Amino acid sequence: MINLVAAKKAASCFVGAWGFINSTLVNTTSGEIITEDWAYPVPSAASLFTPNGYAALLVTANDTTRPDLRPRFLTQNDYASGNDTEWAKIGKCSIAGVGPYHLSNVTWPGYDCGGAKGRKAEAKMDEAFEGPEGIQTGNFFSSTLPSREGPYESTFKFYESCHVWNLHQPVGGGLGRVAWYEKLPDQQVY
Repeated sequence: MINLVAAKKAASCFVGAWGFINSTLVNTTSGEIITEDWAYPVPSAASLFTPNGYAALLVTANDTTRPDLRPRFLTQNDYASGNDTEWAKIGKCSIAGVGPYHLSNVTWPGYDCGGAKGRKAEAKMDEAFEGPEGIQTGNFFSSTLPSREGPYESTFKFYESCHVWNLHQPVGGGLGRVAWYEKLPDQQVY
């Protein structure tokens, strides 16, 4: 049976723009953090989730902590601003993708639908809480790296009244990605 309260809360938590707090590549057997990873420790990145079920992700090496991997002097309007090796670093150390996402196996520990804990949680919505958790799957229909097109799966858990969330994603070869995101503030559109 689907926990609709938890699923709806998770969906509402995802909607918006998210910036990275940090990202680590981890050996899933030893727990060792791979510090040579281009995205370590803080990539320059953002992800977006729409109310109608689409996600977009852009991750690049951080030009402050990893300037060797993301040369600031390159200009898209002037390919002569760098050589092929410098331009190749951008492609090697970034990923972007977009496509639909879905949530499943969503639970909300500490919230019991309609019970005493549920009413207490509803009454304290403005206070910090550990939020829903579950599985996010998706299908990138476009990506900077064609091999990333297609299905993906990760686990998620929300914290701090849905202002922070954590992702765990297996990436193959005994490695997993662990990333922390923080909610970016809404912007005045008009």
